[in-house]
Amino acid sequence: MKPTLLFCSALLLLASCSSPKTTAQFYQAHKKRPGVTNFQLPGWAVWLTGGIVYNSTKNEETKAALRIARKVGKLRLMASEGARPIPTEQINQFMGNIKQNGYEDLLQVKDGSSTVNILARDRRNKIRNLLLLVSDEDGFVFIDLKSRIKYDEISDLINFFLNRDKAEEQEETPADEPPADNRPRA
Repeated sequence: MKPTLLFCSALLLLASCSSPKTTAQFYQAHKKRPGVTNFQLPGWAVWLTGGIVYNSTKNEETKAALRIARKVGKLRLMASEGARPIPTEQINQFMGNIKQNGYEDLLQVKDGSSTVNILARDRRNKIRNLLLLVSDEDGFVFIDLKSRIKYDEISDLINFFLNRDKAEEQEETPADEPPADNRPRA
């Protein structure tokens, strides 16, 4: 009886000490660490402020970006500057756990000791969760978004800005002027 009880209590302790398996657990586990600044914005606040700015601006570029921003729900931000309060092995364990929970790499960039990861979890052709994780010797940034952004909407936004850039380039290059009429006058 005692060995079984000892085994169960050891298993319970190990389970409680395991690394976070979701972004919410990771945020809750590390937001109170010394040197960490955290911020959480509810989805209704993002939607409301995006709508107010959208209705008050005349700039088409801003409106195009705000159409996407209005589809962002809850936002969690956690950052530290000047030190890395979260050990690299804990970050790596967390990355492994969320990849098992359906997150996929969209972008990963490594430069020396700096690493940038952008991961997403999608369902029905919509990005439901987006995670940005930046880690280097001097700091750490964690941004977690809940969203309902369609891939087509991202493609439309990219095409909007590409077409705008092409139109600006065409305006900057002067059109070929027709040659002057050098015929003698009668």
